[in-house]
Amino acid sequence: MWFRYTFAQFRLSQRVYWKQFGFALTAVIVPLGLGIAYPMSMHGKKLIAGIDAGQYALVGFIGFVLLWIVYNLINSAASRRDALIYKRLRGTTLPDTSIFAGEALSGSVVSLAEVVVLIAAGCALMGSSGPENVPLFVIAVVLGAAMFALVAIGVSGLLPNAEVSTWIVTPFMMLMMLGSGVTMPLSALPEILRTPAEYLPLTPVVEILRTAYFGRDFATDSAGAAVPDPIGLLDAFQACSTQVGIMCAWTAIGLALAQKYFRWDPRHAG
Repeated sequence: MWFRYTFAQFRLSQRVYWKQFGFALTAVIVPLGLGIAYPMSMHGKKLIAGIDAGQYALVGFIGFVLLWIVYNLINSAASRRDALIYKRLRGTTLPDTSIFAGEALSGSVVSLAEVVVLIAAGCALMGSSGPENVPLFVIAVVLGAAMFALVAIGVSGLLPNAEVSTWIVTPFMMLMMLGSGVTMPLSALPEILRTPAEYLPLTPVVEILRTAYFGRDFATDSAGAAVPDPIGLLDAFQACSTQVGIMCAWTAIGLALAQKYFRWDPRHAG
C-alpha cells in the first residue's frame, strides 16, 4: 500500500513538473549540455591524475547532474507549497512519508536518466569503457541521489517563496561545481580552501564515482595531487569509507532540516 501511494505521488509530481516546461527544459539542457560539451572540449588535450582530461571531467559531471536534484526539488517543493498543493495532499490518505518519497523520486529521475546518457556519451564520443566497479558506482549514484534529495527538501523550508528559490540556489550550485573537483582536482584550489572543499556534499560523490569508474584510488588522495594507484573491487569499498561517512552525515543533516523546517503551507499562510 505504501509503495502504491508513493508511486501515485511520483506520477502526480511528474505531471506537474513537465507542465512547467521551461523549468523542466532548463533542468535537462543545462547540466547535460555542460556534462557533454566541457569534457569533449578537454578530450585528448592533457592528462589529469593520469586520466584523459575529458574522461576525468565527464565523471565529475556525472556527480554534477546528481547535484541538480537539489535544483529540481527545491524549486518544485517551494512552488507546490506556495500553491497549497501540499496542504491539500495532507488532507488525503497519503502518508507524509509517501509524499516525501514520491517527491524525491520525481526530482531524481531526470538526473538518473542523465547519468546514463553521460556514460553512453563517454563510451561513444571519448572511447570510455564505462565504470570498472559497477556495484560501487551504483551505490555512489543511489546514495548521492538520496542525500541531495533530503538536503533539498530540508532547505526548501528555509526559502521564502518559489520566485526567489532559483536565484538563491543556482549560484551555490555553480560554486559547488567549481569547489568539488568536478573539472579539476582539489589540489588546484588554494591551500586554504582544500580542506573545507573535501566536506562539501558533492566532493565525496565525485571521488567515489571516479574511484568506481576508473578502478583507481581517487578516495585516499582526496586532493588528487598524485596519479592514483589501481584498486581492486573490494578494496575500493574500504578506500571510500570516509567519503560514504561524509555523505551519510549530509543525509542526516538533510533529514534533520526536513523535520524541523519543511513547511506544508506558504510562509504568509496563517
